[in-house]
Amino acid sequence: MCTLILLHRPQPGIPLVIAANRDEYRDRPARGPALVRRGTRTLLAPIDLRAGGTWLGLNDAGLFAALTNRPSAAPDRTRRSRGLLVLDALAARSALEAAAALQALPAGRYNPFNLVVADGRRAFAACYDETPRVTELAPGAHVVGNADPDDRSVPKVARLLAEAEGLAAGPRRDWLPGLAAICRGHEGEAPLGAACVHHGDYGTRSSVLLRLERDARRAKLLFADGAPCATSYRDLSFLLHELRRADRSAATATALGGIA
Repeated sequence: MCTLILLHRPQPGIPLVIAANRDEYRDRPARGPALVRRGTRTLLAPIDLRAGGTWLGLNDAGLFAALTNRPSAAPDRTRRSRGLLVLDALAARSALEAAAALQALPAGRYNPFNLVVADGRRAFAACYDETPRVTELAPGAHVVGNADPDDRSVPKVARLLAEAEGLAAGPRRDWLPGLAAICRGHEGEAPLGAACVHHGDYGTRSSVLLRLERDARRAKLLFADGAPCATSYRDLSFLLHELRRADRSAATATALGGIA
């Protein structure tokens, strides 16, 4: 994924809002968002069918994680898939726990990446270039591309960050239509400067819009299985409710196990 927009605790009652465009080669197979059981956790995530990982996801504890690749001269294909690291992060109970695990990653195990974790209370970004650097993100708007988070020296990041900050500073409302418009945008220098990328056999393959709320019944998940400029977003919010039920079921099972 090449573009992640995060509104971290933008207003009371709204812990997290996400817009994410995934840019990838068109022949790389993937499956859309679905519930996945991994260890003791239930995850809601799309899956990369080539390497088995993912580029973003949400777990039954309310932890969100998303990955963007950082540039490297020659990616080492013998290293572990970065998408598997997102699944590892989603095993955590909180953003703080996930951030600690990211800070402890060994040197030289992954090709360069950015990985954001957020749980509606705290948010962290890990930048990995042979070794990890983890920083906490302040409440507000953030944009993560292929350089450091919120790096305004990158024209694409500067433009999208200004648009996201404008949305977050506005009156309380549903930000998803505004974020969808940003994700569909073709402004910027070709071929990779736009939010929605079209470049031969490479481009924006899918887009996710996510709004989490204190009232979980109002949470929203929208997914476009294609470039969002030409593909409608489908409402997959029912998957959030199924994830919530999985969390309640796990809590009940744990309580009963403790009683036994």
